[in-house]
Amino acid sequence: MKLLFTVIIPTYNRAALLRQALRSLELQTFNDYEAFVIDDGSTDETPRVFSEFSDQRKWNFIRLEKNHGQFYCRNLAIKKSKGKYITFLDSDDLWLPERLQKFAELIDKNPNAGFIFSNGYIMQDGIIIGKFFKENRKIPKGKLPPYMAISNYWLPYVTTNVAFVREAIDKVGYFREDMSHLEDMELYVRILRYYEVDYIPEPLSVYRIHPLTKDPKSLTLKWEKGIEDFLTALQTAQPPEEIRNLLKEYVYYQSGSCNGKKCLREVSKEIFKRNKI
Repeated sequence: MKLLFTVIIPTYNRAALLRQALRSLELQTFNDYEAFVIDDGSTDETPRVFSEFSDQRKWNFIRLEKNHGQFYCRNLAIKKSKGKYITFLDSDDLWLPERLQKFAELIDKNPNAGFIFSNGYIMQDGIIIGKFFKENRKIPKGKLPPYMAISNYWLPYVTTNVAFVREAIDKVGYFREDMSHLEDMELYVRILRYYEVDYIPEPLSVYRIHPLTKDPKSLTLKWEKGIEDFLTALQTAQPPEEIRNLLKEYVYYQSGSCNGKKCLREVSKEIFKRNKI
């Protein structure tokens, strides 16, 4: 009998956080799943953490000799997967014990949903600071335009809170390996072309926010790459011009954060202008 879920956990030099993430997977109340935990060339004690969970028969541990990036690890696991649905647990995040159970209940209730997500808690510096959305927020569901997967304007998801039907990969392809920031968003745009969306308003995960960097120059470079990936996702979605403009305004122009002498919104405008957008 086919498993319901394949859980994919890429990790790189996060041994201590990985241990907590795997413990949260171990505590799941729903057991109809397999897991792939991929060490993406770590140089810390990640192999030792693997050994601590070696008695988990449905967990597959894979160690890569060099770092390839999480998109590569996710694609590798998907190719080996046997679950009907693919779902992700980032190695620095946590699942609440009923995370898989609640997803399974939604799938049973709405088998037409090929892309589902849940609410989640947001944690910074060890403190829960909020949720991704209010439980009473009116979020669109059903068959939606693909562009609704871009940003959290319509669908407030992060990949740790997502599951999608495995057969979608056969239709739309894998994560792009030429993107470094928003390859998940770009894939979900493609999935929404064919599959319905549903969601769970209850928080079922804990998502960690980390400081990006103390080097303003590095932050600028990361931000610019993020904009490039956003433009790639827009190109995939091909939204109407008014939606394209709305997304640009929502995602970038309203950013009030400043990076050194140059505000991020100014960096965004420069990149849009350079790309004639």
